[in-house]
Amino acid sequence: MGNFAYHLRRQSESVRPRGGASMLFVHLAIIAVFGLVFPWMRPAVFLNPVVTAAYACLGLLFAGPAAAQAFGLERPRTTPEAFARVALATAYGELMSALVLLAAFATIYIAHRYAFAPDLGTLPGAIFLGFTASLATASLAGWITLYASAPAARRLLRIVFLLLLALFFFRSESLPDVAPQAALLCLIIAAAALYGISRALTKSASEIR
Repeated sequence: MGNFAYHLRRQSESVRPRGGASMLFVHLAIIAVFGLVFPWMRPAVFLNPVVTAAYACLGLLFAGPAAAQAFGLERPRTTPEAFARVALATAYGELMSALVLLAAFATIYIAHRYAFAPDLGTLPGAIFLGFTASLATASLAGWITLYASAPAARRLLRIVFLLLLALFFFRSESLPDVAPQAALLCLIIAAAALYGISRALTKSASEIR
């Protein structure tokens, strides 16, 4: 059966890029637009703690769909295998977020040497919020895929993303201040979804027996 570490290693070794050149182009375009063009044109706006915090949370846009795809291609047979897929989807989302964020900082300090430093007091909390948000969306997408389907999970994620966008539009100024509370909420959602995944797989295994 294997434990979590075994499945994490196995899933990592079996990862293959899907979508070919078109998917690579999409990723490069995202990094170019948000990591190069926007910070180059609007450095002061990017260094606003609210915008920097939003950048740190970009991973959730990638982690959820990646988890839905991973769970939809082949149903995991055990809880450790499912958790490994969630972990890899979360890592993928956080990697994309880190690449965009680092590219943006590099662009600003290469193109605008006069730019002031980011708010280091709020950045760590925003990064932690981004991680917990990626974990929550990946866990939720995996859970919904098990109980329904990958398309259903993607539809739910679209609704969640639209609600988060609306919340950011109306209450963006409070994002750095509420990051700790939001991170705690994301951890609770992730824990509930992971528990749901474990229950679903345990039930399936008992029915097979």
